[in-house]
Amino acid sequence: MNERVSLKDMLSIMAVALVSFSGIMAETAMNVTFPVLAEEFHTALNDIQWVTTAYLLAVTVMMTTSAYLVKRYSSRSLWLASIFIFILGTLICGLAPNVAFLLLGRILEGIAAGIAMPLIFNIVVATVPYTKVGTWMGLAAMVISLAPSFGPTYGGALVDTLGWRSIFFILLLAPLTSLLVGWKTVGEIKRPSLNKSFDLLAFVLLAICLTASLLLVNQLENGAVNWTWLSVALITLIAFIWRGLTSVQSFLNLRLFTKVKFVSLLIPIALYMFIMLGLNLIIPTYLQTFLHTSSFWAGFSLLPGTLLGAFLTPLFGRFYDFKGPKLPLYLGNTIFTLVVLGIAIWSRHLSLIPIIGLYIIFIIGRNMAYTSAQTAAIADEDELEKADATAIVQTLQMFMGALGTTVGALLQAKSGVVNGLQHFTWLAVILAILIFALITGYFFEKIALDNNH
Repeated sequence: MNERVSLKDMLSIMAVALVSFSGIMAETAMNVTFPVLAEEFHTALNDIQWVTTAYLLAVTVMMTTSAYLVKRYSSRSLWLASIFIFILGTLICGLAPNVAFLLLGRILEGIAAGIAMPLIFNIVVATVPYTKVGTWMGLAAMVISLAPSFGPTYGGALVDTLGWRSIFFILLLAPLTSLLVGWKTVGEIKRPSLNKSFDLLAFVLLAICLTASLLLVNQLENGAVNWTWLSVALITLIAFIWRGLTSVQSFLNLRLFTKVKFVSLLIPIALYMFIMLGLNLIIPTYLQTFLHTSSFWAGFSLLPGTLLGAFLTPLFGRFYDFKGPKLPLYLGNTIFTLVVLGIAIWSRHLSLIPIIGLYIIFIIGRNMAYTSAQTAAIADEDELEKADATAIVQTLQMFMGALGTTVGALLQAKSGVVNGLQHFTWLAVILAILIFALITGYFFEKIALDNNH
């Protein structure tokens, strides 16, 4: 068996990753433009925030279709579709005369990223030898992880110099580079033919459920539960589950949720995203409001950890390839737990430098465990189920990331900046202990299944 990854496969992974990088870069860069956009379009700041919410929703909904798309269409067709949709959406954003067109462009960018992000990991598990899949999952994750690091700095610099529209026009270089790199390298992946038709009803039910859930979560920031959105979310979720278990058409394989081994890793992956994005919102606010640091230092506080974590991710993947999932999962979650426990205990006595240091250690532990959990969750499944596993993992991550941000904002709004940080990190400690239990459950189930074979 050939254990080497060919240059062609390397370049194809890089080409698809560039599209995902572009989408996340645009999303994080726009977060610094809200006051400027509100003034230019004479719109309330709450309405402008839909520029990000609409994008996240489009990504999340589109990711649910990735399992079907990967089985039905070639990787090359999906890659090209994601590029051209992204370019179209980016041009609409850059030329937008009002908020409605800007939202349309952001939704198109979200659709493109929702196609490309799961596609990267599908290409990795389909083309990379099993003994190197951890390293390459880490490399793919690294490319995506770098975008949030650079996005705010990139957006802030351009807003102050060339104007907010330049964010989109300059960003077009990424999909164009992807075309150059991938034109002769992104090819077909051999997969069994799919004869089933797309289950449109299941897709619509899940899309409504996710939309209602995000709207419900956004409403929680006002301190009240919107019972209409809650009812819609619950009814459509129940209808979606019923449809998924009874339909003969193809959408998502919900029977993966009956596999203890898969769910035991899926929940930690989602919780890691929930906690990280929650802290990413809370820490800069804490620094500015409680410690009275400048906006620059508040934003910079997360950059060293994010950059180091991104560059270490491929090494964590290699660690997984050599040692398997047990050591990186337990070691990573131990580091992760100790850091959030430390922040919870000393939240009233922290200063800028300790926060930067703690966040670096936090990201090291989080990325070590998260990368191993994501690799094992997908790589453990049969070939026919890898695409479904990827779609479920990516979709739940996006949703839990949005939930973490909202919970962080809600705790700070209700409890104050310092208490909000303390309450969120104590919640993180409880969740980290739950993750230990789930990881242990994963290995017990793995041993049981291995003994049965």
